[in-house]
Amino acid sequence: MKAIKKFAEVASDKSLILKSLPFPPGSRVEVIVFPAADEEDVFDAMDSVVKKKGIKPLTMKQVERIVHDARGVR
Repeated sequence: MKAIKKFAEVASDKSLILKSLPFPPGSRVEVIVFPAADEEDVFDAMDSVVKKKGIKPLTMKQVERIVHDARGVR
């Protein structure tokens, strides 16, 4: 299933219009609406921690090695 995340504001008449969706016209979609959290997204929070701490990005191979070492697998 292809999911997308959009942020929008509810109009004064309590309606919502979604534009520029990546689905072809006539596609059936399921819509679930809930209030956006006021706090920072977990990915944004981690990005700021990484930048603040000066952590260098790891390759997938490096991550794999760390996971295997932690699990005692080699």
